[in-house]
Amino acid sequence: MNYKNEPLHISTPVPNGTYEVTVSVTAHENITLTILSQSRRFMIQDAHMAKGDARDFTFNVSVCDYHKNNEAYTNVSGVELDILCDGSFSAVSAVSPVKIPIIYIAGDSTVTDQPAEYPYNPKSTYCGWGQMFPRLLNTGIAVENHAQSGSNTMDFLKVNFNAFKDKITEGDFLIVEFGHNDQKVETLDAFGGYSKNLRYFVNFAREKGACPILVSPINRIIFKEDGTLLNLLGDYRNAVKTVCEEMNVPFIDLWTRTTGFFEAAGALKAWDYFWGNDTDRDYTHTNDIGGDIVSRFVADEILKNNIKPISDLIKKDMISVEMPKRNRTAVPPNPKEIEHLKTIGLVNTPLADLDKDITKI
Repeated sequence: MNYKNEPLHISTPVPNGTYEVTVSVTAHENITLTILSQSRRFMIQDAHMAKGDARDFTFNVSVCDYHKNNEAYTNVSGVELDILCDGSFSAVSAVSPVKIPIIYIAGDSTVTDQPAEYPYNPKSTYCGWGQMFPRLLNTGIAVENHAQSGSNTMDFLKVNFNAFKDKITEGDFLIVEFGHNDQKVETLDAFGGYSKNLRYFVNFAREKGACPILVSPINRIIFKEDGTLLNLLGDYRNAVKTVCEEMNVPFIDLWTRTTGFFEAAGALKAWDYFWGNDTDRDYTHTNDIGGDIVSRFVADEILKNNIKPISDLIKKDMISVEMPKRNRTAVPPNPKEIEHLKTIGLVNTPLADLDKDITKI
């Protein structure tokens, strides 16, 4: 949905904690609306209402301070809501504290809460799967996304982790996905420093009585001429799998799920799921359409792993993904792409001169 107007913002001051939020909406004409919380986390997406309809939307929100690398510690002082709509409506919100589990997410730019510009365009809006994930959950659990663009496991443990590691408690979850930036640091090779840090996350969560979940990194859409993707993160996927098997941790294999999906789409259609505008393309970061798809993969993998109580709270009617069909008559401009993809100096991956990443968004 291409919403034309800036969102309606509603702020409710409350201390750090988990809350049940109800937004009561009255439609003044036929409308489609989306409700976002905190730093653009999707709680309700593309809900349709007819003129005169009144409807309550209820969901859970986590309010938590955060600390990003190279930024000051940030105190979060309330529930922040933004309502995007393509027509006229009125809305009020009610907020009440609840004691429920929290899913804390640690990760990089492919996971983080990305901002948007308005007028809103989902194709040219960066999106991490972590900000799309809350809309797939019924009430009874909250999502707290601390992922940051440019982050690797070492940076995150030194900075971001400090804002919430003392808040993780029994019954909570810690989902961890890194790799894209670890492969830029020589000491964070897949089976070395990267795996060591994954083990630290696992042990820490368990000491707190929380459940760790490890996720392999999504693949980048850099295609070879035969239509398959370059294996730029396969070692990091295998390292995650190895740690999961070693420590009996649930394994969410986004590398395999995204590789299969984007190879099915092909080099041209895959662009539909990644950030782009009229002149530039990104081969690492999904847009809102791609973030939507990847979040469904996460939910589906949680169901397959039977990770309770999350699996019991997933909106199962919202997670199916239809595999795309490649236009095999279209030929991607490979020489131009290869020139465009030079180089950011990865050290732990083959064919480093064919990779591109944006870490300062």
